[in-house]
Amino acid sequence: MSKMKCHCRTLIRKSLVASILVSLCLAGCGSSENVAKSSGSSGKSKGMPDWVTGPSSAYPKADYLTATGSAAEKKSAEIDAINELVSIFGQKITSASATSRRMEMAQKAGAVADYSDEAKLEQAVLREVNQDDVIAVEIPEFFESKSEGKWYALAVMSREKGTQIYSSMIEKNQKEIDSIFSQIKASKDPNTMLNFSRLDFAEEVARTNEGYLKRLTILNPSAAQNFASLSTPVQIHKSKMEMAAKIPVCVQVDEDSDGRIAKTFQEVMTSFGFNTTLGSNERYVISCKNHFTESASSNEKTKFCEYVAECALNDTFSGETLVPLSITGREGSPTYQNAEIRAKQKISAKIKGDFARSFENYLGDFTAF
Repeated sequence: MSKMKCHCRTLIRKSLVASILVSLCLAGCGSSENVAKSSGSSGKSKGMPDWVTGPSSAYPKADYLTATGSAAEKKSAEIDAINELVSIFGQKITSASATSRRMEMAQKAGAVADYSDEAKLEQAVLREVNQDDVIAVEIPEFFESKSEGKWYALAVMSREKGTQIYSSMIEKNQKEIDSIFSQIKASKDPNTMLNFSRLDFAEEVARTNEGYLKRLTILNPSAAQNFASLSTPVQIHKSKMEMAAKIPVCVQVDEDSDGRIAKTFQEVMTSFGFNTTLGSNERYVISCKNHFTESASSNEKTKFCEYVAECALNDTFSGETLVPLSITGREGSPTYQNAEIRAKQKISAKIKGDFARSFENYLGDFTAF
């Protein structure tokens, strides 16, 4: 009888050990399956979350705009989801450096709207996208599919929150545009380079508002109707061109017998909408003093033209130099005449490139306002 009991106990122990081994094996197999990495369902689902194929199941279309993205890395999946969401507005996300320096300075000064909600997106994502592209965007869900070797992310924009944010930003930007026109109207001399740069900035702010309004129209059409009287980029550009036509710029160039260099300055300023004159006294004067020096190679086969061009756009009323430009170099040719022609071509190219960019930088200096 005692032998029978011992044998039974042995069978029971073996059965328990076998059950434990089976449980451990099943647990190990389960750990290799896909596990949801969702902020809303972490650890609850071992399969593909519903939001991957049907975002509206968790975020109704009446209340949210949604889009999913996927990629091999989590950050890339989030950026892909944001790009898909932005595409609803007919746009693509832009790089973090896309915002102009002038606009960044204006945002920091509080002159125009600036939205920052970094708690909603990771820094790794924010470093690669333009802040304007992620306004009111959140990534509440993400999921790693190990069998596919990819991540899924869900980008969400609340219609209510987006409406509040975009409406507020549009209002603030319009107030800055109105303020600029008030400053110009109050000026003793409204037709100045400073006021022209103010209008140039107002046009940029209006373009930004145009993008905000486009999004608001999709988020909440009725709310967008409240901004039917916004200043548009087209309207402001027209005012800017009308002002430029009333600001003549005098061009004075030394050592320019064929007028090549003077003509280049005229072309640059005309591209911005200004009228130019030669040899008359105006408030704004472009002066360019050229110095050409002849030299030759040791065997006298090559003639060189060394050149120095000291140029500047000056405000003769204030005595301020608005745009300085210094150009130096040397050109060679079998004849000095050809070498000098090449030198003038180089100077002209620098004017078209460097001077035009420097003038744009002058216009883009928000601190001057």
